[in-house]
Amino acid sequence: MTLSDTDRYARVHRCADGRKLGYAEFGDPDGAPVIALHGTPGSRLMFALADQAARERGLRLIAPERPGYGLSDAKDFPTLHDAAADIISLADSLNLKDFALIGVSGGGPFAIAAAASMPDRVKLLALISPVGPIAEVVDGISAWHRHLFTELALSPFACGSFFWGLKAMLAVAPQFAYAGLKHHASEADHVLLEREEVRESLYEAITEGLRRGVDGAVQDLQLYCRPWGLDLGKIDVPSIVWQGSDDTIVPAEAAYYLAQALPQCSLHVRRGDGHYWVFGQFEMVLDAVKASGR
Repeated sequence: MTLSDTDRYARVHRCADGRKLGYAEFGDPDGAPVIALHGTPGSRLMFALADQAARERGLRLIAPERPGYGLSDAKDFPTLHDAAADIISLADSLNLKDFALIGVSGGGPFAIAAAASMPDRVKLLALISPVGPIAEVVDGISAWHRHLFTELALSPFACGSFFWGLKAMLAVAPQFAYAGLKHHASEADHVLLEREEVRESLYEAITEGLRRGVDGAVQDLQLYCRPWGLDLGKIDVPSIVWQGSDDTIVPAEAAYYLAQALPQCSLHVRRGDGHYWVFGQFEMVLDAVKASGR
């Protein structure tokens, strides 16, 4: 890794209100731009494993952190629509006329909100194991997901306690924190999560994301677990949803609903896969992104 590479992984954009918005860049610095949004919890470092694949495909991955994560100052946003302002601000500062948008897991709702705010600039909306509009499909999801996303997630105290506990566990006993992550994952995910490079990448991304506190993670759940206030039927941009059929982390039913609601969306159900499959398949996703720019 060169010094210039290190600098690319810890950049800061100043928003109009003076806040710092952290972001990293991976892939080809002169390539076609792709804004990639991390999951919950996470950070700009989540896409480090896609660096080489992006370089090979001539793609410039720009990975911003949401407020409260990593290098980004905290800020309360009342809605997903309001949160999209940060992505617009970063895209403007980098002079991005158009670009692809990737949203992974909890980054999905924020990618959708950004696409709704600037549909003329988004060449592809790529959603990977996304959190869908839970409030719209609550009756169709499992009892565990209903409890997690409609009771615990909407309690700032419960969310804060969970993420503070995770932060402490990562600091003193990371192996137990990772064991907990694996415990809730599907059998298909276990094989992938055993890979050393995946384990190290997830540890670094989550640890960095929670380094300054848990405000970012708590706000994520508060925003996407209640009604989104977005008219999905009017987000008329080319879209793809990839969803593992055996996902135990987020409700697959909400992702399927999302794919039906977006006008130009194709759904790719990954039979037998769980939630973390993308950490072994970034190449496939980036091939689709590359094709969207032709």
